[in-house]
Amino acid sequence: MKGFGVACCLLLAAIPGGYAERRFPPPDFETGYTQPPVVFQEVRTPVSQYVDLTLLVVCLAIGTWLLHYRRSRRGIFLLGLFAVLYFGFYKNGCICPIGSIQNVTLALLDPHYPISLAVIGIFIAPLLFSLFYGRVFCGGVCPLGAIQDLFLFRTLRVPRWLEGSLGLCRYFYLGIAIYTVAEYSRFVICEYDPFVGFFRMSGLPWKLGLGAALLGIGLFIPRPYCRYLCPYGGLLSLLARRSSTWVRITPTDCTNCTLCDAACPYEAILRPEEPIRPEGSWRFKIILASLGVMALFIASGFYLFGTALSGILLSTWFGVVIASKMMTQAFSNRRNHFETDHAACLSCGRCYEYCPYGKTMQEIDAHAG
Repeated sequence: MKGFGVACCLLLAAIPGGYAERRFPPPDFETGYTQPPVVFQEVRTPVSQYVDLTLLVVCLAIGTWLLHYRRSRRGIFLLGLFAVLYFGFYKNGCICPIGSIQNVTLALLDPHYPISLAVIGIFIAPLLFSLFYGRVFCGGVCPLGAIQDLFLFRTLRVPRWLEGSLGLCRYFYLGIAIYTVAEYSRFVICEYDPFVGFFRMSGLPWKLGLGAALLGIGLFIPRPYCRYLCPYGGLLSLLARRSSTWVRITPTDCTNCTLCDAACPYEAILRPEEPIRPEGSWRFKIILASLGVMALFIASGFYLFGTALSGILLSTWFGVVIASKMMTQAFSNRRNHFETDHAACLSCGRCYEYCPYGKTMQEIDAHAG
């Protein structure tokens, strides 16, 4: 054991010499010999990453089945509990589609940055499921969302106008995260991950305090990180808007009993309403104001960042986010029944438990089975 320690000390002492600059140039051979280029061996991806990717896809498939075919809130909850135990505590929160945003961004900007196919798959898989089946990842596969669900005590409703405004923060955070990767190669999503300290049972006091604060808020406001801060959730929301399969509260005709609206803790149920469309002049003013806000942010980008492209794109992104939200006020659709907001729905399945027709169909299926 003592000899092993001495060998380690000698090895560590030799490492700086391997990176030291050459004191003398290589000799100039008269034989026409040219020094070969240095070739670095590609780092192999650990098999465990592919195992984690496979397990992630399997969990997404199970979550899709539980959500859209089994319509089981209990099954989704148990799947989320497994996600907390495995992806959270066992893997220390390190199979993370949320943080993979930064890896993929840096790989696109720097061709020399090594990124494995497993990391790319971890980034893409939940996005593809969201495009076809809604935010299945958020419902029962994301450990960050599941751990917040465990702390929910009593739901306080957030006004819809405030819900929509706070929801923009995750898009701002997404832009800032990509900007810091492009400019400083910093992974701020991982640096400020509020729950990784709990998963690893260690961390800086302020990080543990941030996580505790969010869990404390989550006692009454369900999943505050998912709804207002998660940048990956913002990407999933954009794709879920166009999902081909989404959460249908009732398998039969809706009677507008309002039970699902009272049960949803995320303000993701759209109520029946007549379209409130501004008159032509007001609609034009809203659109014009939206374009003005976008132009203002673009101009501020040039003023603050000069010719730095990343800074200009960041300010432009902020302008697009705010302008898009403003433009939604100029258009509205008619709804005759309660239905889920595809972008805001976290695919938790709570509305299934409260829909009287949903319970009837479950009883029919149980007797048929």
